[in-house]
Amino acid sequence: MISVAMTTFNGEKYIEKQIESIIHQSMPVDEIIVCDDGSTDHTVELLKKYDVTLIQNFQNLGYKLNFKQAMEKCNGDYIFLCDQDDIWEKDKVKDMMHIMESHKNIHVLASSFTYIDGQDQMILTTLNKGYSNNNLYNKEVEKNDLVSVLTDEFIYGNYFQGCALVMDKQTRDFVVHHFDDRLPHDWIISLYASIDGGMYFYNKSEFKYRIHNDNSIGVSTLNQSATQHVNRAYQFEERYQKARDALYVLDVLKSNCIDYYMQNEKKFNAIESFMEHHVSYLKNKKFFGLLGQNRYVYYKKLKSYRARIMDLLYCLK
Repeated sequence: MISVAMTTFNGEKYIEKQIESIIHQSMPVDEIIVCDDGSTDHTVELLKKYDVTLIQNFQNLGYKLNFKQAMEKCNGDYIFLCDQDDIWEKDKVKDMMHIMESHKNIHVLASSFTYIDGQDQMILTTLNKGYSNNNLYNKEVEKNDLVSVLTDEFIYGNYFQGCALVMDKQTRDFVVHHFDDRLPHDWIISLYASIDGGMYFYNKSEFKYRIHNDNSIGVSTLNQSATQHVNRAYQFEERYQKARDALYVLDVLKSNCIDYYMQNEKKFNAIESFMEHHVSYLKNKKFFGLLGQNRYVYYKKLKSYRARIMDLLYCLK
């Protein structure tokens, strides 16, 4: 059985295109669970035209807890996550289910995607050397290749949006019982799946990811002007959030995956110490402290060369 877990909030502009793209898949899904987070537009009325299970929240939950709720309501052996404004490629379900059913060791599978704008026009991106998945994943992966993504990688970042994921019921059950909203839901899902080697990335575009002014979550920097980008770069929040999130990941592992954490305790303690010092150096604008951290591999995994330079410039500003 195949389920789709979708969340909505004031999505009237694009919701029908998304629902239609799911309904007309070459491999049909068995149920579409939609949790609406208090829309004040016509989203709910539009959804009622379709054969979906609609849950309306009386109180706004926010996107993380709303996705948790949508996952909990799904009855399928496999659960696809879905945003309200994208468009699925016709063979998305068929392609990803073929991989899941052919590789029983895979618990969560992420696909790649293609950017589109508010008028469904493709947004071309230049792929940086050493990256894949529209520059979200800091590893080169050949087109159509299937690769494992390791737990250690998720300490330093989240590389796959929730709308790119399909998971098995086993992973869904673990996620909803060990949920932690300090991290985005998709990061938690991928992290947990990776513990026993069950997180994989399939480098094929399986959906169109819409970028527009009303995006509530997801990739937020694509439409930024140079001025906006520079202004963000000189904010403490921008500079320290990756180290803060790495500390969250380590704490989640310590709390919910204790056996795995203890097996890697020495390494994780060293990373934790580095991140705590990194946050302190940024907060207090310790130029030479940050300069000295450049000799650690943790820094190179956490931030690009350009971002490390910006950290130093931030301290001098």
